[in-house]
Amino acid sequence: MFKSVLVATDGSQTAAEAVRVAIELGTIFEATLHVVNIYRPSAATTLAVAPVTIPAEVVELGEDARTHVESVATLARQKGLAAKSHVASGDPANQIVGIPKDHGVDLIVVGNRGMRGLKRVLGSVPNAVAHRAPCAVLIVNTT
Repeated sequence: MFKSVLVATDGSQTAAEAVRVAIELGTIFEATLHVVNIYRPSAATTLAVAPVTIPAEVVELGEDARTHVESVATLARQKGLAAKSHVASGDPANQIVGIPKDHGVDLIVVGNRGMRGLKRVLGSVPNAVAHRAPCAVLIVNTT
């Protein structure tokens, strides 16, 4: 049914539960697992000024994201799954929903972080992904 599953992770405890569920589903369906981490550079780093110098903290964010994604992908491979990693910067929801179009993802798995309280009213990544995704979305209850 699902041959390609995407899991979004930011390294949090709630994301770890989404990863666990995604790996379990990937194993059941013998799917390729796409592990995604989207980081947000600070507003100061998005200014378009020439010559452009990328601040060290932005480089570190990207390296930390890549390290985290690779560790999750390695875990998935140890469980027998094919795994691919994706790291990008920008708006997490926009980046997450863009990947399925390019990689034939059938299912997106995200944790429910931010879907309660004030964040729910203001908008959360899982909510935005659920409304914009071009494929099925599983929002894992992480509480």
